[in-house]
Amino acid sequence: MGNEEIIKFLNEYVEIPNPQYAVMLKGAWGCGKTFFIQQWIKTLKNNDVEKDKLNWKPIYISLFGLKEVQQVTESINKEIYPWLYSKGAKFIKNFLKAASKIVLRYDIDADGNGKNEGSATLNLDSILLLKEDNNEIKGNKILIFDDFERCNINFETLLGYINYFSEHCKCKIIIIGDESKLRIKESENGELKFKDFKEKTIGRTFEIKTNISETVDFFINEITSNNRNLLSENKELIIQIFKASDSHNLRILRQCLNDYSRIVMALPEHYHESSKYHQIISSLLANFIAVYCEYKSGNTDIAEIFNEMATVSDNNSETYQKREKILSKYRFIGMGQNLGILDEFIVGRIIHYLNSGFFDTEYMQHFFDIDDADIKSWEHLYDYWRLSNYEYRKYCDETITYYSENKCENLKELFVIISVLSVLSHTHLLSVSEEEIIDIGKRNIDRLMENIHEMEDLDKSNKMVHLGLRSHPNLKGKELQNKLYQYFNEILKYKIEQCPNNISVILENLSDENCDNLGRMLNVFVPIKNVPYIATPFFKFADPQKVANRIMGLSNESKNTFYQFLLYRYDVLFNGDNKYMEEEIPNLELIGEALKEKAEQTELIEKFSLNQIISVIEKIVEQSKQE
Repeated sequence: MGNEEIIKFLNEYVEIPNPQYAVMLKGAWGCGKTFFIQQWIKTLKNNDVEKDKLNWKPIYISLFGLKEVQQVTESINKEIYPWLYSKGAKFIKNFLKAASKIVLRYDIDADGNGKNEGSATLNLDSILLLKEDNNEIKGNKILIFDDFERCNINFETLLGYINYFSEHCKCKIIIIGDESKLRIKESENGELKFKDFKEKTIGRTFEIKTNISETVDFFINEITSNNRNLLSENKELIIQIFKASDSHNLRILRQCLNDYSRIVMALPEHYHESSKYHQIISSLLANFIAVYCEYKSGNTDIAEIFNEMATVSDNNSETYQKREKILSKYRFIGMGQNLGILDEFIVGRIIHYLNSGFFDTEYMQHFFDIDDADIKSWEHLYDYWRLSNYEYRKYCDETITYYSENKCENLKELFVIISVLSVLSHTHLLSVSEEEIIDIGKRNIDRLMENIHEMEDLDKSNKMVHLGLRSHPNLKGKELQNKLYQYFNEILKYKIEQCPNNISVILENLSDENCDNLGRMLNVFVPIKNVPYIATPFFKFADPQKVANRIMGLSNESKNTFYQFLLYRYDVLFNGDNKYMEEEIPNLELIGEALKEKAEQTELIEKFSLNQIISVIEKIVEQSKQE
């Protein structure tokens, strides 16, 4: 049965004077049940033809988290209270006088002179109000209980409470919930099962079918007007990706679109002026929906599966197989649009946003930087299958010539071309051999990495390579690209090992001005390595004699700062992973011995300060030998 037929039934059901049964709308969490019922409520006609009468309005109650039936009654009161006052104080005064047994307390115009009509306090017995027929109130008494399976009220008590409205109050009861989850709500003693309640009280059960097109329209209309056009233009893309994800949870989609909208609104103004703006943020939208749905549906390791190392993983590895299984769902969405769905470069950033609430939009700058540049020959080859033979030969020859003549200006451009040639080689569309492409690629990598030695520059180079790796939308045929990435990674690792550790540099140049920086640097992350400096053996890379001489030149206050630095650093390591201490002990011993000699020539506070440092070094060395 479609949703239209369910609506038709509900319209007929609420007109039955005393149905003596409830209706259940079932479906998985997030499938759109609440949205469906709220839209239906809006369609109900207002038959308020008698101005001096009240018309019952549907009473919608969410049971989510409620623990006592009194809370349900209070929720009903909150729905009735403003509606009851919609006719004004004079009506209420007359109504209460005629129905005083329903009201526990009221103080409207207590002395009869009309002075208190504007203020009223009311403690309703809403159950009695719903039970008693009253000529002052017309229409259908409709009670809607949503989130049925997420209620914490004793199951038997809840079912009896709801059944009372159906049997004794002539109410039309609509229950909304996930029937598959109701087993855990059944009474522990087994006296009452949901199936028993269903047989007795629920006359009809309907399963809500998601109307994704209508629901997406509703979600888009909720969003700030500035972004509605953008989302409306991508409506089919939104629906395609949501269906491909197999999430079926519209609440996730709603949250995703709202978060995406906020991020787009925060983009720098000059991004909006780019001619590529719509294409770039459409790609961002596609990734947002796919990552949101996958992560929220249980693929919580998606960031690990789609990191840069997954790009070069063995085709037979478990990680590769997981990645391919997920990618296969989105493979044919947006063909030719270069959406880069679930590209390893963006997945991690979206997961970081989900965990921290922060999304770094600066990475998008590289897309806009090339906005005004001419389209390169290799960019035409992204959709090689669209080209004529003449066009393909022209762009392919130009690309290979540029690549072979070592003209690539940076690592990003180099790996963009490598990714294109890798795909074309896989499809046997190149006249150049794989070995030749690899040899030229290595030569270019050597050239572009030759003069890069600083950690920050190596970090930038690594990011540039990843920008290039993500360039081609084809998800297969990356074997050649992976080999060259591995070659780059070997060079990168070697150069990282040759880079001085920043704390080591500070130690060899220690002064009163930079001593405070030591403590702050400990929890700073080393570029590329993704570990804090506290987890690196920085004493191993520092010259012991230079460090000892620098410590001697510190003021007594700075010596105490250095002492506190040592205590904190080794307290953390001794209580955690101390594998780095073994590498540092030899240099620490040398520093301690040098300071011991110099301490003999000092006195008073200076001697005291040095002895503190010497003492903690000796304790560190001694404790490490006991490990």
